[in-house]
Amino acid sequence: MANKEKNFISAVVYVHNAGKRIEKFLNVVIEEMQKNFEHSEIICVNDCSDDDSAKIIKELSTKAPSTSISILNMSFFHGIELAMNAGVDLSIGDFVFEFDQVNLDFDTSEIMNVYRRALQGY
Repeated sequence: MANKEKNFISAVVYVHNAGKRIEKFLNVVIEEMQKNFEHSEIICVNDCSDDDSAKIIKELSTKAPSTSISILNMSFFHGIELAMNAGVDLSIGDFVFEFDQVNLDFDTSEIMNVYRRALQGY
């Protein structure tokens, strides 16, 4: 896409022991962000995972030149709602996508469909 969207987009991703799924999920989100938006950030809220999720996220952050990837490490398990609220509080985007799981149970085109619908005022 030659003309990328100018709005700053944030994606908040809930992560809890998702080491086996996080790489595939983040690669898809990073690709969509870099393909469609000039400025974007991904905030991964690590809800006290005891696997290698944080390490994988750090490694992936070097592969995203135009998307900022941050990890918010929760000191103890908070659960989805509180963890996601913390991530949204840190986000600076004009629009915020919230992913409460790292399963790719949707078509990647839905990310832009949701964004376009939001621009219409929904």
